Amino acid sequence: MADAPSDRPDLILVMTDQQRHDQVGYASCGHFETPTLDGLAASGVVFETAYSASTVCVPARNALLTGILPHRLPVQENGMALREGVWTIAHALGRAGYETALIGKMHFAPVHSAHGFETMRLCEHLSAQGLGPLSQARGDLVDDYHGWLIDRGLPDRRLEETAGQPWSLPIEAHPTEWVVNESRSFLAQRDRRRPLFLVVSFPHPHAPYDPPEPYRSMYAPADSELPVGGYELNEGLPLWLQLATSASITRAEAADPRLVQTFLATVRGLVRQIDDALGRLVAELDLSRSVLLFTSDHGDFAGHRGLMRKNPWVPFDDLARVPLMATGAGVTGGRRVPALVQSSDIPLTLLELAGVPAPSEVPFDSRSLAPLLADRPGPEDLDRAVVCSTTMSWPMIRRGSYKYLEHVEHVDGVLFDLQADPDEQHNLVDDAGHRAVGEELRDALRVVRERPVISMAT
Repeated sequence: MADAPSDRPDLILVMTDQQRHDQVGYASCGHFETPTLDGLAASGVVFETAYSASTVCVPARNALLTGILPHRLPVQENGMALREGVWTIAHALGRAGYETALIGKMHFAPVHSAHGFETMRLCEHLSAQGLGPLSQARGDLVDDYHGWLIDRGLPDRRLEETAGQPWSLPIEAHPTEWVVNESRSFLAQRDRRRPLFLVVSFPHPHAPYDPPEPYRSMYAPADSELPVGGYELNEGLPLWLQLATSASITRAEAADPRLVQTFLATVRGLVRQIDDALGRLVAELDLSRSVLLFTSDHGDFAGHRGLMRKNPWVPFDDLARVPLMATGAGVTGGRRVPALVQSSDIPLTLLELAGVPAPSEVPFDSRSLAPLLADRPGPEDLDRAVVCSTTMSWPMIRRGSYKYLEHVEHVDGVLFDLQADPDEQHNLVDDAGHRAVGEELRDALRVVRERPVISMAT
């Protein structure tokens, strides 16, 4: 009996970096080909209106690990990296007996910061890691992928001038392949007597846009579906929003349809590569006793409203919304849930799925999605507000179809009715018929932003 597996579910969180909410097959009418994710979604629950806590990688990931909004989290090293000692879902599940592992990217600084993962095999975007004196003092300046490359006599393209150049190394050296192969190796060696919490975090489809063959040439640029709605969507917005969008360094690229089509074809290749890699991983999981969740840290403009990538960091839905789905043990599947949720709801969800009580001393800004996964939601699960970008210059809040967005230095906010105006083009904040809802959301956002930074005692 000592070798019997745990009766608690294994918990698998799969993440990508900078993948739009609609860059999956089941949300794009198949334009993005993701047969693995589509199969998981068909047997699981798709959250159709999921929001990240931030439009930027690091604060989004901090919230996803803690269930706490980014502006309330202590930081270290670069003003964004999560400070060691803060409560995380990995710490909590580890204390509850779970084996905890992180394979891929999480944007810690120092790279191997102690956030509750027993095993870490990291593959980061080192040039954007924000490493400083603390990392230098620890000698923690490179990741495990770098060491793997060096051991095999291969160059680390991230440290060379290779941006935009085709992938020239063996396909197994590509970050996507490395992450899935490391994950499979870990699964083959893990202690199956303990329940598992595993984070598999792919660095793509974020830059560099360098899929290996056959993915690089899998999709012709001419077949890319250009977004409907260009820069003109911004022209009727308040001056402070027009200044943010007009100053974007991506406007020229977004104005050239050929460049946008080439970009989208490359992203389609990267997404398909991730999906194929995920298929090999899923084949080794027992979803009858596991729960698998999939999300991304934030989205991408991808040419919509005349912008590219994540510049500027304004939480239009292009950046703020993310894919989110779950499948496996205890999930009443085959459903799409339109209710507003946040990817930072994942920690409390995992605690409930694991049967671990949420600590009363941690002041969460999130809620468990377990009632929605079991198709037993309460009224509070179906009518709630979601918040994004509280550490950026443009905090936002959404409730129902209404979304309120403001600038930290301006008093004139913006109100959109996303049911009637999904392109976020028509500002209703001064409309007499919408004044009450605008004021309600403005006041609710102010209350959220005034919540204090949490104590390190958590």
